Amino acid sequence: MLNASFSNTKTLTGHLAIFFTAVSVAVGIVSFFIFYLALQWSEDRVGERRILIDRDAAVARFLDGENGAIQLDELTVAYNDMTLVPEVYREFLQTKQSYLGEVGEDFNPLSHMVLKGQYTDQGETKPVVLLTLIDRVEFGIDELVYSGAIVVMFVATLMFVFGTILYRLSIRLIEPLNDITEQLNQDSIDVEQAFSIQPQSAQEFHLLTNRLNQYRSELNQTLKREQAFARYASHELRTPLTVVKGANKLLMRSESTDFQGRQIQRIEDATQEMITMVDALLSIVRYERNTGDAPLREITKEEIESIVESNAIQASSKHLEIELSFDSSPVTRATEPVINMILGNLLRNAIAATEQGIITVNISKDKLVIIDDGSGLKEAPNSEGHGLGLLIVDDLCQRYQWQFDIQNHQSRGCMASIKFDPV
Repeated sequence: MLNASFSNTKTLTGHLAIFFTAVSVAVGIVSFFIFYLALQWSEDRVGERRILIDRDAAVARFLDGENGAIQLDELTVAYNDMTLVPEVYREFLQTKQSYLGEVGEDFNPLSHMVLKGQYTDQGETKPVVLLTLIDRVEFGIDELVYSGAIVVMFVATLMFVFGTILYRLSIRLIEPLNDITEQLNQDSIDVEQAFSIQPQSAQEFHLLTNRLNQYRSELNQTLKREQAFARYASHELRTPLTVVKGANKLLMRSESTDFQGRQIQRIEDATQEMITMVDALLSIVRYERNTGDAPLREITKEEIESIVESNAIQASSKHLEIELSFDSSPVTRATEPVINMILGNLLRNAIAATEQGIITVNISKDKLVIIDDGSGLKEAPNSEGHGLGLLIVDDLCQRYQWQFDIQNHQSRGCMASIKFDPV
């Protein structure tokens, strides 16, 4: 409960104020009771010492020949005859050989300090009893109220001091953190706007703010460079590819041998693959945040078969077979170039890692799984894939909030799986 109350910095100031107030009140109450008990104890000790002094004076007078009841002063009466002691105190002291303490009367709000002892007069032991009206010299109600007021003033002073300290600590240690948090949690973040902080904040918060502004500036510059690269690269890369593709179409119309025709077709396939790769890479570089605005579409079986067919040449050169199992069409916002890039990279990695056997591709409504017959991740010379393949796949999966995982299969080689995010 205490951890939950002090885990939020926005309410930490209020919780600290309540905590310090409670501590102040508790200290004040404890101080008042300690003061009251100490006052009562000191009054009793003073009364006991006073009555002991009066006892010595009373014994001296009894030894000088006085008997019965002696009024020592306005407060104290001494007796050497138990029959003369007031009945209430006589009954109380009847069974006691000696006693020293404060005794009250039911009918009298004033209490007496009572002492019972003995003294010897010419070989005869006689009792001595002293009654002192101690309440007249002890603190009364007015004095207790006055002393309580002093304690209350002390508590109020503590609360004021703690409140002042809390306010100053809040300004220097808590409020700056809340200000930075509110600036970070703004719905619309302007990367051009620098973080601000109060001048009286602690030095560490100024350093933190300066570092955040530095990182924001570097991030803004990086975003601008990437956006500029995407604009320029889109034109610079597409133009030569369009030229190659157009020239290759002209070659297709001319007469050629079978060998030349196959080479022209390879150029066409490589050009198309390069255009697809450029589209996918540029979609990463653009740093798009609006992937959720893209239209939904189904990944068709023909689309997957086309990607598998485009990578079948590499598989056939190693005498590998690619098996496709298409259960249902996943629904996604990813474009065809993105799916081509992801599946193509996974297939090429599986082909590169497998020397013989079968590569299985399973497509379901919510999952894509590719299993090869290679040596697995632990024994593979490069378990992270070839080139930028798996890095690109991982980046694209994070963009569309898919779960990408690659691990060793129980009975075969390696298994790469992508779990599509439900839309």
